[in-house]
Amino acid sequence: MLMAGFFADRVFEPSMKSGGSLTSSFGWLVGIGPGAGMALMLVISGILGVLISLGVYGISTVRDVENILPDHDAQALISEPS
Repeated sequence: MLMAGFFADRVFEPSMKSGGSLTSSFGWLVGIGPGAGMALMLVISGILGVLISLGVYGISTVRDVENILPDHDAQALISEPS
């Protein structure tokens, strides 16, 4: 997130202008011209987010955390004397 402005202004926007280096690859997806570089950056961020989520879901400990960890409220009720 700290580098998003830099990458948008210095890398993706110039690359997605007419004749830029990424227009032949991604121009059909996000268009060409002002705002296309930022759009490409958002598409890449979305795809990476989905891939990371699916990758973490493949770890059984993370997937089953609701069953592994006890509920805080249930622990408090059990430990309080009546």
